[in-house]
Amino acid sequence: MTQLDLDRPKRTPRGPSPQKTQATRRTIVAAAFEEFLEHGYARGTTASVAQRAGLSKVTLFRYFDSKDALFEAVIQTHIASAAVALQSSPMLEHESVGEYLLRTVGAAAEVIDSSGRSATARLVIAEGLEFPLLAQMYRRYVNDALLEHFSRLAQLAAERGELKAPELIEHPALLLAPLWMAMMNNTVIHPEVPMNAKTLFELQVALLFKMP
Repeated sequence: MTQLDLDRPKRTPRGPSPQKTQATRRTIVAAAFEEFLEHGYARGTTASVAQRAGLSKVTLFRYFDSKDALFEAVIQTHIASAAVALQSSPMLEHESVGEYLLRTVGAAAEVIDSSGRSATARLVIAEGLEFPLLAQMYRRYVNDALLEHFSRLAQLAAERGELKAPELIEHPALLLAPLWMAMMNNTVIHPEVPMNAKTLFELQVALLFKMP
């Protein structure tokens, strides 16, 4: 080694770019989503998730240090993101609360089965007793967030004189009920005769709100 080589500043090894890091994370979460839906939480393994993602377990654990962390990422990415989108969607000018609900929640209900949200809810119900953390995650990221959103909308509808059923203020879960009924019917109770979640939600909105 020459003196010139010794005098050169040493190069610091570069890690993966933020874009590549995010892409790898998305790949892992998608693989975990498939693994949990196919095998359930108890039987799903991090080794299988890594294999689905085309990565080593060592690489996977650089991003997620446990199976719990993987499931939390699945909830946040595939389920909670829909709840966040609903809460952040602005109400249009001259739009009633009922119309707003049909436009936003109705659209989400239309893909509740094809998006995997019904299957994930079934997974939480099936394994939530043995793994309470699953139910806690789902409640925190999805259930509670939607109930808070529906509660605010019920108050707004009451202030505008648009609320047909004032009981909704105390029981915002009335808006969640048709979605849960459809999800449980289509994945557990009677999947051979599926219910249309969007139709059930539209009927419930018509019962609860004064529509233009």
